[in-house]
Amino acid sequence: MQFEIQEDTSEKISEISKVMGIDKKEMIDRALLLYLDSIEKMVALKKEMGEWEILSDEALVNFERSL
Repeated sequence: MQFEIQEDTSEKISEISKVMGIDKKEMIDRALLLYLDSIEKMVALKKEMGEWEILSDEALVNFERSL
């Protein structure tokens, strides 16, 4: 799979890959994996927050009924 990367981003990739001593492809792979891991965690948190919202709504309804 090939992608076109903006010139300024490509320059940053080159600089960082040199500093880390790895080639550009590995640098991009690592960056994508880190990004995807971050997104997966955000999705999981959003799902958990939705579940807590449902529980909160149920608790509020039950509380109101008990009054």
